[in-house]
Amino acid sequence: MLTISVKNFGPIAEGSVDLKPLTIFVGPSNTGKSYMATAVYAVMRAVEGRPQVPYIRNLAIRGIPVSINNRWKASDEIADLVREWVSQQEGKVWDPEEQLSVSAMPQPLRAALADSTRQVLDLLHDDVIQQLRYALGETAGFVNQKAGREYFSLNIRRDEPLLNMDLRLTKSEEAEPEFDISQALTRSNMIENWGSDYQKDLEVFPGLYHEFFFLSRILAAEHALGEFPRSSCYLPAARSGIVQTQRVLAPLIIRLSSAPELQRKGTSALPGLTTEFLSDMVGLDTGRPLPEGELNKAITFIERNVMGGEIDFDQSQDLPFPEIYYQTDAGKFTMDQTSSMVSELAPLVLFLKYLVRPGDLLILEEPESHLHPAAQRQLARGIVRLVNAGVKVLITTHSDIFVSQINNLLRASYASKRWLREKGFVPEETLNHEDVSAYLFRLDEEIGGSRIEPLEIQRDIGIEDPLFSQVIHELYEETILVERVRPK
Repeated sequence: MLTISVKNFGPIAEGSVDLKPLTIFVGPSNTGKSYMATAVYAVMRAVEGRPQVPYIRNLAIRGIPVSINNRWKASDEIADLVREWVSQQEGKVWDPEEQLSVSAMPQPLRAALADSTRQVLDLLHDDVIQQLRYALGETAGFVNQKAGREYFSLNIRRDEPLLNMDLRLTKSEEAEPEFDISQALTRSNMIENWGSDYQKDLEVFPGLYHEFFFLSRILAAEHALGEFPRSSCYLPAARSGIVQTQRVLAPLIIRLSSAPELQRKGTSALPGLTTEFLSDMVGLDTGRPLPEGELNKAITFIERNVMGGEIDFDQSQDLPFPEIYYQTDAGKFTMDQTSSMVSELAPLVLFLKYLVRPGDLLILEEPESHLHPAAQRQLARGIVRLVNAGVKVLITTHSDIFVSQINNLLRASYASKRWLREKGFVPEETLNHEDVSAYLFRLDEEIGGSRIEPLEIQRDIGIEDPLFSQVIHELYEETILVERVRPK
């Protein structure tokens, strides 16, 4: 499980979140929910590596000398150790599922792998800070400079295999990262991660020497960055307005991205997250095969039960950019002809069709925006279907209706299939408590910022937000009070 902690980050004084298949942020406005979502996104985007090249395949391009062969080619001692270790393996047939134990290697080789991992983490540090600055602006844009407060810091922790690293704006303040490279890998795992690259280098390194060449590279990245989502996307709260003006903004963002003066300055005329979102929209691969199985069912559920129609791109030859359309029994409509509910959910559906796949992270701000309460309930069911299809989802929300529906689906997970069928539920819409984490962002005036408090998820209640409960109680009391007033 991944845990991300921040201190002195925008309005957030301090707090930590555990990322589970479904992670929910609740709390009043301006308490840092979007800031924390951005921190998570920055970490994931940095791990991915941009442009869209898997991080571990991009290490050599980025100058990380994770190959024992390249880094220590002048060292006879290391070369002799590699030859000796490899020769001990040559006499046996290596089953693809047999583990290759790091702990069985000579100590200098283990030290070399550890050094490679440190270099990967050092690069990760720089990339996360760069992503944050791109998304939120320069230092003054995301660090709270209140008197008596420490400078910004971000911590990434994972339990298995161990990873614990602090990120600061000034790298000299950064503590030495902790990590564990003792975990063994199998040959089939290496082939799965490297595919044709792995097979191609079989011809370069005879015997099992190439196995160690790849092991050094993969261990450095996999042990440092393994179990992170493969890819991430962020749907900001302002997405409906962006989608409705996509025809105007799409060519603009392409021109801006290629402007030499902006490339030199590393800046954008649009906010970073807006640019990322629009760039992802423009760059969707509409030729990519549509999802199958449970993910396809989840997409269909959202289109039919929430939107009442189909969302897709118009691929007409005479259009300079593919235009989003909304298809119903009444006809075919462009986004500027639809309701705000349709333009709100259109990018979600398109990302699910052409970008997001099981294992990816989807960050969705305020999914309830512009939705009738009935549609909020149906979308909550659709989100649970996505989680059960393998998509990791992080949500920020102000909707008690949305959270209450999630709670019902949590409690329904304990019912029998017969009960679910009789009451109108399906197993794909139930949710295990262990797959959910929820956090309350609450202002703490004593520390001059907000704290992130974990919300207990109880089996008989679900997620209980004390602020939601307080508002509902106050509204009820006010209703009782005004009911006593009689018209004259």
